[in-house]
Amino acid sequence: MADRYGGVDETRSMKEGSAKTFVQGVALCLASLTLALAGGMIPIAGVFFGLLTPLPLILLSLKQGRGIALLGVVAVGTCLAGLLGSGHAWIFYIEFGLPAIVLAEAIRRQWAPEVSVAAGSLTILVGGLGGLFILSWSAGGSMLDLLKHRLDIAVREAVELYSKVGVSPGEVETLFRSGEEVRNFLLTTSPGLFMTAALLSTSANFFLARRGSAHVAAPGGAKPGFAWRVPDSLVWVFIGSAALLLSGLPIAKEIGLNGLLIMMTLYFLQGLAIATFWIRRLQLSPLVGILGVVLLLLQPLLLLLLTLVGLFDIWVVFRRHSFPRLPGA
Repeated sequence: MADRYGGVDETRSMKEGSAKTFVQGVALCLASLTLALAGGMIPIAGVFFGLLTPLPLILLSLKQGRGIALLGVVAVGTCLAGLLGSGHAWIFYIEFGLPAIVLAEAIRRQWAPEVSVAAGSLTILVGGLGGLFILSWSAGGSMLDLLKHRLDIAVREAVELYSKVGVSPGEVETLFRSGEEVRNFLLTTSPGLFMTAALLSTSANFFLARRGSAHVAAPGGAKPGFAWRVPDSLVWVFIGSAALLLSGLPIAKEIGLNGLLIMMTLYFLQGLAIATFWIRRLQLSPLVGILGVVLLLLQPLLLLLLTLVGLFDIWVVFRRHSFPRLPGA
């Protein structure tokens, strides 16, 4: 009799566990779908939500396995295809679904933060180039023509948005006239901007997912944010990009500008890791970290300051394990 009741309890607990797992998986997929829709439908602020679209899928892979995560990616893409069209679904697979799988595997294998972010960013880059090639080939034009067309649409939509939020007609007309200059600038810097967006999106999703899945962290290992470090040799890429930008040669200036955008993003991430280290090291309130994020969004000079801190970390070791002791202490 006891064995029979024990078997019933075991079966009931298994069913409850399966139901809980199913609900958790559905909730994570819905969260990813919501973030993707917000990124495509909410002006300006939606971009920040859209960047976190892979995060629930990474957590799904870490908590419930690769197979379930793959089904979740397919399910979210299918929903996007039904709501917004097949084009949005393919963009989701390339920019969010595939990087989510790569980042989850990097966290599972406990790769270094720099290697993980590089792998995720390269996945977005290769997928984006592949998608751009397919779109341009199906449209019967070149990739450059497709980029120009997309930028024209983006500039036009931005001008329309400004006119709807109460900007005076005279200012809107000025913005419209400068649209050609904006398009040319964006076209010139598109490689650097795309790689910058990929690095920021990948790093944000990696560190948040890594923090949200402590069970896969190496016991006794360093915190992921503390361990982030750009190889010192990349400083020559930074110096070379600056030299090309200052050379005055048209093509060299474009290469240098794009190189600087990418390198400044890497050093900004390093500066952010240093700031995180000292917040933890000094045991400051979490409110300080929240305030710091708000200041980052509102004060561009703070972005530059963190970038310089990350750059000069090559010569000044900001992340010391202990405070320097006075002689005789």
